[in-house]
Amino acid sequence: MTCLRSLPVRNWWTLRVKVLTDPRVLPHVALSQRLAGSAVSSIVRPLISCLANCLVRCMALGLLMAFGIGCPLAAPHLAQAEEWQASLYNEGLPTHLVAVDKKRQTFMFFEKKSPLKLKYTYPCTTGQLPGDKQALNDLRTPEGIYFVEYKIASGLDFKEYGGIAYTLNYPNPVDRLRGKTGHGIWIHSKGFGIEPLSTRGCVAIGLKEIDEVGPQLTPGTAVVLAEKMDETAQPRPDSSTANELRRLMQNWSNAWASRSVKMFDYYNPDAYSRAMTENFTAFRQNKERLFKSLRFIKIFNRKINVLEGPGYWVTWSEQLYTASNLSTEGVRRLYWQRDNDQKFRIVGMEWTPRDLGMRADFQKGQLVAEAPLQQVSDASSEAPQRPRLDMPEAAPEKAEATALAAPQPSQDKTATAKAGQGDKLMAANDPLVPRRSNATPPAEVNWGARPAMEEAARSEAESAPKGAPAKPADQAAKPAEVQQAVNLPAPTSVPAPIAAPAQANAPVAAAAQQLSLTPEVRAALEKAVQAWNADFAARSTNIASLYDQAKYNREAGTPRGYSYNSTMRELDRRFAVPWLRLISRKPKFEIQGSLAVSHCEQLVVAPNGMEQGVRSFWWSRDNKGDFRIVASQFKPEELGLAADYLDQVSDAASAMVEKWRKAWEAGRLDEYIEYYADDAIQQGRWGAKNIQKQKELLWQRVQPTLVQITGLRLVADKQGLRADMNQVYADSSGHTDRGTKTLLLRFDGKAWRIAREDWAPLGAPVAPIGEAGQ
Repeated sequence: MTCLRSLPVRNWWTLRVKVLTDPRVLPHVALSQRLAGSAVSSIVRPLISCLANCLVRCMALGLLMAFGIGCPLAAPHLAQAEEWQASLYNEGLPTHLVAVDKKRQTFMFFEKKSPLKLKYTYPCTTGQLPGDKQALNDLRTPEGIYFVEYKIASGLDFKEYGGIAYTLNYPNPVDRLRGKTGHGIWIHSKGFGIEPLSTRGCVAIGLKEIDEVGPQLTPGTAVVLAEKMDETAQPRPDSSTANELRRLMQNWSNAWASRSVKMFDYYNPDAYSRAMTENFTAFRQNKERLFKSLRFIKIFNRKINVLEGPGYWVTWSEQLYTASNLSTEGVRRLYWQRDNDQKFRIVGMEWTPRDLGMRADFQKGQLVAEAPLQQVSDASSEAPQRPRLDMPEAAPEKAEATALAAPQPSQDKTATAKAGQGDKLMAANDPLVPRRSNATPPAEVNWGARPAMEEAARSEAESAPKGAPAKPADQAAKPAEVQQAVNLPAPTSVPAPIAAPAQANAPVAAAAQQLSLTPEVRAALEKAVQAWNADFAARSTNIASLYDQAKYNREAGTPRGYSYNSTMRELDRRFAVPWLRLISRKPKFEIQGSLAVSHCEQLVVAPNGMEQGVRSFWWSRDNKGDFRIVASQFKPEELGLAADYLDQVSDAASAMVEKWRKAWEAGRLDEYIEYYADDAIQQGRWGAKNIQKQKELLWQRVQPTLVQITGLRLVADKQGLRADMNQVYADSSGHTDRGTKTLLLRFDGKAWRIAREDWAPLGAPVAPIGEAGQ
């Protein structure tokens, strides 16, 4: 996010006057003024003024088109069609509130001291084009309810940002639900003054103004961005909606604490799936697993706040979550819209971990909650939605282990022991990932070890019993659903098939006979599925030998997908990645006439993301009695396998985080920077080299003396893993700070590395010299 450069003018109101009167600024206006003094001025003046304004508008449009931003101007009425005028209600207002009137270019800061009082009001500047932000680079400021995330106090261009910026959580879940794009909406300043409508979507105020109000823009401060906002109007009496939503959020918390399925009635599943990064089905499956594995859950809410946005409402509260496996605190936000039955339901949510002192108050018996807890509500409205970083979900689904399964981790490990030898985590009381007791690891967890894994899998497969041919019978096969198969990678050069053990008296016509699911047939199918999984995880070209080239995609009653050659090319493309991981649950089998069908729930993780779904193969016996693939199909589906994946990688990821912490605390720059990806982003700095340069300059002045992390949590993400933790920092100058550190971890085939790092300080402004002030 970068804003367009501004003119060196302290107050933009004087700039407007200058533009309208100074011939040096606008020669066309000067021309009309000179003509205005003539005898025909009363007749010519309106015409000249109109022509001059038209000429200026045409020139401005031409310049904008030259810079590639003329398209939004083509239909400005579209952006203005839903201009939003904000309204405030007495019920549920927060103690501090920022409001921006885009039409009047005015920034306001309110305090609630019975009643709401306006504390500061400043001129401001917003996006260059009117209306609500819809797309990336459309030069508009969004309209809605947003919240301050964190402060950026270093590494910024002084002229453009004044050296300080406060980030907002655009796009919020409702923005994503509505298909809005873009990012990087900040509240910042300008080094040499502001001018109207001059940013690329941010809100900018003066240097003195941001110094005055900045210390109060703490993380979580509500920000209302609206086309119109009347600061002189008193908040309206509550129309009962705000109070109803506060009640719904408490009832939702009660249902969650009671581990009741009624909590899911509070959601709009379709809207939630589109607004959040996690499908609602997967979200529900993970929560239901937790409900079964946890002995208790307690939810404590402090005051529940509520604000109305354009077509939605937001409720939020400081919240303490404590269960038999985890205790954490932070700010929970729920986004509500009316459903078809006119009832409010949750369409999205956010969670920001933060040290609020609630856990300490709870342990002392001094925590005061918003309402009584552990009461199941009859209201059909809400349940917890996945926040920016939700709490970890359940352990892997129980499945039968095979020779390819990874060793099961000890169930009593905590975050203290996870880091391994010499990498003890300081979060001694906060389990890294909650795990169900006696949870069996998934059936197959395969790293792409290529030859070694392939040989081990082959050896195991060869030792499995061979299936006997079935008796002939009716050959009518059930028609399968016709769908294009998403057949994964395969080699372009097909190696010779793997030699099968000799089988005495193998029936030549076995493939033409109807099968029955005997123990021998089941064992042979399990062996074949294991062989495919092993070859796929190892990215081995031997996978081609499991396909029947002559019959593939030609058997009646099977799905019609890629041809054999296309399937092999697709597999070859998939195998080109540097690493690949496959997690597979125990397969299920059925018989369709002369064909056997296997269905297996799988998760595939690769550098370009992850996918999960049900993989089906249609198997036919060849003339030697071996099963070979004649059709395949992959149906994407949310199956909760991300929890299985998280369970497998959490040890290595948490150990890496602890090593990174130690290198930071010791000031070992070379070791510290090794934990970052080359293209890493850290608080506005791009690239590991820039991060290293900034740390080198900083550590020459002050050395870190303490870096402590607690409450480390990991969440599976399409880009890798998200880790959030409470952090305490101190340096040699005596500066200390506390806050929330969020890391996006990405696997590069050898180790986990930091792809993005964000820091959210708690409360007071951050000292610019300290590490936390970055």
